[in-house]
Amino acid sequence: MVEIPTSRNVSYAGTRSGRIAPNGPSVSVGAAVAGFGQDLVQSAFNLNDLRTQEQADILNDKSNAVSTNLNKFIQEEEERFLKARDEASESGIGFTRQFMESYKERANAFAKSNFEGISKDALTGYNNNLLSAGNSIFDKANAFERETKANYYDRSTKSSLDGIRTQIQSNSASFDDLKKRGLEAIDATNMPEAWKAERRAQWDADAAESKWKWKYAQDPQTALRDIKGGVKVDAKSLAGAITQTATQLGISPNDLATVMSYETGGTFDPWKKGPTTKYGEHRGLIQWGEPQRQKYGVTADMPIEQQVAAAGRYLLDAGVKPGMGLLDIYSAINAGAPGLYDRSDYKAGGAPGTVADKVKYQMEQHKAKAAALLGGTYTPTVSDPDVEKIPYERREQLLRQGEQEYAQEQTLQRTQVKDAFSLQIAQNPQPQIEAQIMGSNLDNGDKASLINSLNAAMKENQGVPELIQAIGAGKGSINAFDPDQTKVAEKAYDKMVAGSSSEDRQAITSGFIAQTGYIPKAVQADLRRGAVSTDAAVMAQTMQAADVLQKNAATSFTSFEGSAGVQKKLDLYRSYTRDMGYSAEEAAKRLVEADNPEKAAKREALLKSRTVADAVKAVDSSTVAASFDDSTAGWRPNPSLGPTPAAEAAMVADYRSLYQEAIIDANGDLTVAKKTADERFKRTYGVTSFTPMGSKVVVKYPPEKVYPPAPDGTHTYIQNQLNEVMKEEGITADQFYLQPDDITGQDVRAGKPPRYAVFYKKDGKIERFNLPFYADPVEMQKRFQEQKEGMVRNAERRMLENRERTVREGKAVDDALINTVGPAWMKARAAETAQEKLRMNEIMPGPINPSTADAGGGGGGF
Repeated sequence: MVEIPTSRNVSYAGTRSGRIAPNGPSVSVGAAVAGFGQDLVQSAFNLNDLRTQEQADILNDKSNAVSTNLNKFIQEEEERFLKARDEASESGIGFTRQFMESYKERANAFAKSNFEGISKDALTGYNNNLLSAGNSIFDKANAFERETKANYYDRSTKSSLDGIRTQIQSNSASFDDLKKRGLEAIDATNMPEAWKAERRAQWDADAAESKWKWKYAQDPQTALRDIKGGVKVDAKSLAGAITQTATQLGISPNDLATVMSYETGGTFDPWKKGPTTKYGEHRGLIQWGEPQRQKYGVTADMPIEQQVAAAGRYLLDAGVKPGMGLLDIYSAINAGAPGLYDRSDYKAGGAPGTVADKVKYQMEQHKAKAAALLGGTYTPTVSDPDVEKIPYERREQLLRQGEQEYAQEQTLQRTQVKDAFSLQIAQNPQPQIEAQIMGSNLDNGDKASLINSLNAAMKENQGVPELIQAIGAGKGSINAFDPDQTKVAEKAYDKMVAGSSSEDRQAITSGFIAQTGYIPKAVQADLRRGAVSTDAAVMAQTMQAADVLQKNAATSFTSFEGSAGVQKKLDLYRSYTRDMGYSAEEAAKRLVEADNPEKAAKREALLKSRTVADAVKAVDSSTVAASFDDSTAGWRPNPSLGPTPAAEAAMVADYRSLYQEAIIDANGDLTVAKKTADERFKRTYGVTSFTPMGSKVVVKYPPEKVYPPAPDGTHTYIQNQLNEVMKEEGITADQFYLQPDDITGQDVRAGKPPRYAVFYKKDGKIERFNLPFYADPVEMQKRFQEQKEGMVRNAERRMLENRERTVREGKAVDDALINTVGPAWMKARAAETAQEKLRMNEIMPGPINPSTADAGGGGGGF
């Protein structure tokens, strides 16, 4: 088979050269040669294409290299620009020209070395890229130079202009003078005239803004109103309202307009800000104080005609009468009533001078303005024309900022006012606070909320100031069984200790409890915590406090929640310290150890021991009765137990239970347990003199135990109150008695004044009254206080009488010494005689019948 070579075979070297194989058929040679010639022509054509492609590839490669170099050049120029900018002069003058000249040289050099041999189209594109990069750098350089020069020129004038701005914002001098100084500072600066002109225009805006900021600091409402465009006063409506109001009052419209011009500084500004006095911030046509604005309904947004009418009502209420002139009208506005010509509000923030001085010396120009207003030739201008020099966008920005700041400030002020009122209400609610709330700038919702809080606080606080005052005077007393009184006591205690130091708090607490006989809940909580503490020092401190409090407030001590646990520890503490001689710290350690759970098993075994069982079994009525013998040798006769054998048996059973419990608490120490059981038993039981069974009978809840003693240490007041009650009930008897029953125990456990069954002896028989009786310790305290005050008054009277007597005797002695002629002994005798005669005259005032005194008769002096 013969294979015809193709152009591929010719173009590319292979295993065959294209020659005819020796063994090929000879008949095909001519055809093969003809085909070979055709393939050579085709091969030439393909080589030309490849040459063209190669040239294109070379151009593309050149273009790629130029693009890469161009991007690198542009990036390097950006870096050169940044470096040149950092190294530029302070003023920046000439920076753009200098940098762009050097850029042009570098760009031309780059083009010469990179653009040769590239196509026309590519050259156009690269030139455009270089031009675009140059324009971009020029814009940056030019912007930098302008900004740098502007900052440089600003710095040149900044110090002067900043100082002047500060003076304008503090109103330290005339605005026009300060503005002129700013222009002079700009003119004196070394800068081109065009730049100066630009800064002059900017200074107009800066000065106006500084002036507005000063006004905003003084009067935000007016400043915000000005920057919004001011207030356009309808002169015709204002003049008509003034004329109408003046006619109704019977006074001159010119006089009324004159005082309004004066009060508003010639502006007739319906919300002109004035001084701040005890009546708050003054505003408006007659400079209303805040209470007056509230009373007459004057607001910032009300029509000016209505404010003029309100001024008329004020003048009428102040006492302005028809026919009164400018002096009386201004006196009513400035001093509160006509005729007060010598009054001055200068110290309150007004202008110097009295009412008469201001009318005489300060109102002439305002009379002219008033006449012009009423005559239709004057239109008040309320807004500040300088505000217009601030650019519109800046005015809008200042307005937004100002309104936001003012709203925040108003909210803060209202919050502070509200918080101040809330604190005042919490600390010392008084009726007069309501008037202060109503006179404040709070909104009606806040006022209503505060007044409701005040009323609730006054209701809650009722009696608290009186109790604190009574405690300070040594007359405080609280019935621990009365929940209303204890509630008042709690509030009074909280107020007394509020803000006090630790030492002062202890002193206040001790005095409060000693005065009132009531233990506050905070102290109760301290006692409960301390009684279960595992810290011996805390336990000792608690027991020492409890020992004092139990004496000063016995009734309150036994009735508060958790008192049983505290009392239980206190009994053991007293046994350890009083009977066993332990120190407070040693006794406290034993109390803490007694609560140790590890010793529970030991106590359980102790309870089952023979020794304890025998000790408990040995308790009988004599043991119980002996617990009431407080004599040293035990010689005092024991009282009887209860009115009946059943009562006696119940007492013995109660004592045994207490004794057994005390043995466990004392860890088997029988001596301590016996003392503790005695203390606990006598807390509920005691000897009473009120029972019908005699004066030495032990009963449960005796009146002497559950009611506090009188200041004289006795309980006689209970018998006296019982006698008075029975007398009011119409019961007469030889003797009245009190006997505890079931209701007595219920009252004690409930913390109420214990009630007792009443018995009385009549005709030798004991009878029971149908209603129970309870004593009133508060009434007792009141009567003793009255007696004490009576004794004090008597003592003061005697002291004054003795003082007067001493003065009279001294005068008599002095007169005798002066009037007696003779030796010293004679003068002394005369002085003694005069003194004795004066004393005898006080004892023997003289004859009963004065008409017989000179006759030597009469009834005598005794």
